[in-house]
Amino acid sequence: RATATITATDTGSGVDRIEYQLDGGAWTAYTAPLVVGTAGMHMLHSRATDKAGNTSAVQMTHFTVAERPAEDTTPPTVTAAVTGEKDDNGDYLGTATVTVTATDTGSGLDTVQYRLDSGGWTAYTTPVAVSTPGPHTVGYRATDKAGNSAAEQQVTFTIAGQDGDACPDSDTRTTVIIAGVDTGVPSADTGNGCTVNDLIAERAAYPTHAAFVRHAEAVTAALVTAGRLTARQAGAIVRAAARSDIGA
Repeated sequence: RATATITATDTGSGVDRIEYQLDGGAWTAYTAPLVVGTAGMHMLHSRATDKAGNTSAVQMTHFTVAERPAEDTTPPTVTAAVTGEKDDNGDYLGTATVTVTATDTGSGLDTVQYRLDSGGWTAYTTPVAVSTPGPHTVGYRATDKAGNSAAEQQVTFTIAGQDGDACPDSDTRTTVIIAGVDTGVPSADTGNGCTVNDLIAERAAYPTHAAFVRHAEAVTAALVTAGRLTARQAGAIVRAAARSDIGA
């Protein structure tokens, strides 16, 4: 929209009235700034009359009101690609690089973020290199300047272990089970071919029950640090170890 302000002065008898004519309409008394919201070109005529009856020459100005841009309700488009050298199983050797691409043809991009495995969201500025052996998930999303957010998407891939399979005879149970108690925690590959059950090693010999619990605490703490377990999952495993009779 546009606002037109008309002013008039008279050093003689003083200004009596100001009038305007918009786009060929009727002459109208001017009492306050004129707001024009209709898109397109406009022509404004104005004149003033003093108290002695003298009327000024008509003044003319023209202006254009642009169309207001349509509201942006479309979220950004976000894609991700994983690159790197692969082995015969399709696992990446050494390092996999995740490149996130986001575009927005409306209000423009505001933020692009990613998160690796169970980590927090981080601003994406450069391709993300992942070299820790094991399976990984990278989530990614973007928000535009109008506040529209693209739904989280994910790519998954595996980094091959550099030293081969450390547990060729893995415990392949799908959840962590201690002394017959199913914790409900997924027993995933921890990165070197060993599952969580392999590392907990409930069937190994322990001098005391406390030694087994300390072992479970150490294993789960390392897996939390590595992003393989959440703190909640680690707690469930340690509690199951404490309730068991292993090592007693």
